[in-house]
Amino acid sequence: MSPVQAAVTAVLTQKFEVRPESIHPDATLESFDLDSLALAEFALVLQQRLGVRVEEDEAAGHSTVGALVAALNAKQAREDGA
Repeated sequence: MSPVQAAVTAVLTQKFEVRPESIHPDATLESFDLDSLALAEFALVLQQRLGVRVEEDEAAGHSTVGALVAALNAKQAREDGA
């Protein structure tokens, strides 16, 4: 499990009480019933944990957990290389 995937899973389970077994690459954030306020908080907490800027629309805009993790991995790699 990548550090980004671990962070996404930890935030979803600890802050939003999502069951760990429901978090898989094909799951959507929509399936976790996160409203716009929760998505904003989700993005902020991920930003703090990962050290990369995460906008609410980035977190909400990805169709699956796997797509979000891939996008954040790429963003983190770009920022680490900059």
